[in-house]
Amino acid sequence: MSDYFAPILRTITYSRLAYLFLGLPLGIAYFVFLVTALSVSGSLAIFIIGLPLLAASVLAWRALARFERNLATRFLGVTVADPPDVLAAGGSVYQKTKAVLTDSATWRGLLWLLLRFPLGIIGFVIAVLATAPVLALIVIPLSMASAADAGADIDLANLGPLFWAMPLVGTLLAPAAAHVVNGYGVMVGGLARSLLGPTATQRTAALERRTTVLEERTRLAHELHDSVGHTLTMIVVQAGASRHVFDKDPDFVRHALEHIETGSRQALGELDRILGILRSESEAGERSPTPDLTRLHVLVDDTSAAGLDVTLHVDGDLADVPATVSRIAYRIVQEGLTNVVKHAGPVATTVNLRRQLGALEVEVVNHPGDGNSTPLGQGGGRGLAGIHERVRALGGRFEAAARDEGGYRLWAHLPMD
Repeated sequence: MSDYFAPILRTITYSRLAYLFLGLPLGIAYFVFLVTALSVSGSLAIFIIGLPLLAASVLAWRALARFERNLATRFLGVTVADPPDVLAAGGSVYQKTKAVLTDSATWRGLLWLLLRFPLGIIGFVIAVLATAPVLALIVIPLSMASAADAGADIDLANLGPLFWAMPLVGTLLAPAAAHVVNGYGVMVGGLARSLLGPTATQRTAALERRTTVLEERTRLAHELHDSVGHTLTMIVVQAGASRHVFDKDPDFVRHALEHIETGSRQALGELDRILGILRSESEAGERSPTPDLTRLHVLVDDTSAAGLDVTLHVDGDLADVPATVSRIAYRIVQEGLTNVVKHAGPVATTVNLRRQLGALEVEVVNHPGDGNSTPLGQGGGRGLAGIHERVRALGGRFEAAARDEGGYRLWAHLPMD
């Protein structure tokens, strides 16, 4: 029973009712405009003046279609998205004209404006039949009783029980009328979304474009975290170590400053490259290649120069490892070494790469510290989450956990087929 009375308590019911009442005057206005504009511009098409009038008519009904999208979204409770704006691309007058005339939204909007006249008539009739009987059943007895109290010559005693039951009947009919109004409003809203909104192909294309943008942003975030984050971590470690031995070991400080300068230049170059890609999609094809296992020794040497005792073990030939696997493996080692510096300090660390049949196994293990290490602090865990996403997309397995004997182990199994 509560579902039966629910529509009369919802705001959307009354906004749909208002939309139905507006349908008739708007439908008449649209019909008169289209008939007049098309007939006048069509009859004058043989003259020069007819073509501007026809172009103005097309632009006008496209603007009316936009108004109808907003109206349907506001009153019918449906979201009617705007189709792609073909005029936003610019171009010559001919190109713009061709784009408008070949745009399906132009002709679907025209069809909707023509349908608004019969739909407006039907909607107006439904709105009147839904409200007039209900209001009459409720208002007439109450108004007659009020008039009798005011001194009017009305004999209320002879009206009978059926007359006094009219407000109750009207109250019971009101939800049924509301259901009819909502049903018609939902139907018109669905039709408006089909004719005024983007087509299924356009919605799919928009979704694909958005997915591509999100994927590119995620990839750039991973690159920024992996490359720039690792370099900055090494710079912090070297700067901190240099501060402690500044007076005791000037050769170490000089060597550390050289690494800081080189790392800073690399980080600035990488940051500029990534920001350039964000500024313009056209630069996407110009980006430098992501580092892979061919640069693993450089990564290990740079990390060792920052004060981390890193030992690299390679079992098997890595020359023909697929490019995608090679890049992910490099990032796993980079993330592992960066996390050791961040969370454990300059402790002994082992990097193991084992070439297996159809797979590559990557392992980064740091050993317990001696109690004098100085970690940089806790991070947000975004690096490991990004590595896990990439390994899972490759169909591999990834583990990152503390070891029972102390330290931390990061391990991944990357299929190469």
